[in-house]
Amino acid sequence: MIGKLKDLTINRDESQNITVTVDTDFREAFDRLKKDEVYVEIKKASKKRSMDANSYFWYLCGEIAKQSSQFSYDSKNDVYREAIKAKGVWTPLLIKRDALKVFMNNWTERGTGWFAEVVDTWKDDYAIVHAFYGSSTYDSAQMSHIIDYVVNKADDLGIPTITGTARQRMLTLWAEIKGEEVVPTTEKQ
Repeated sequence: MIGKLKDLTINRDESQNITVTVDTDFREAFDRLKKDEVYVEIKKASKKRSMDANSYFWYLCGEIAKQSSQFSYDSKNDVYREAIKAKGVWTPLLIKRDALKVFMNNWTERGTGWFAEVVDTWKDDYAIVHAFYGSSTYDSAQMSHIIDYVVNKADDLGIPTITGTARQRMLTLWAEIKGEEVVPTTEKQ
């Protein structure tokens, strides 16, 4: 549900009331939940990324996989994960040895780009893990980094790619759709 913050009042007991104007009819849910404690999360709304940018990215992943299947890629998902690993978003974590298998399984169930790698040896029964996030969580700046990575890889393999100007237009549209600042690409010319 999309809404807009309207007011914040602070009561004598220091509790706070937040008024939110919403874009859908919330009356039924309000009546059902008004007596219960509820979980509330408020964050900046963003629109989905441009399908052109997403489609172009996956097209290139597929072409790279076809072109280089004899070398290192079995599928476009392998190209995608390489781009995530090279230019994507990750978090370093310290995971206890007996919880590592459960963590890895739960993390990877989120999607193709969600994977984790043990990057350091066991220390005091713990491992240092890099947990990579799938691109579905990326903003336009983050996504532009992995698109540039895949475009450069395609160029290196002789796969035709769109011009820098067309790519910048595509990424600009994506940023505008998400309500973000436009991020220039870092492609090689």
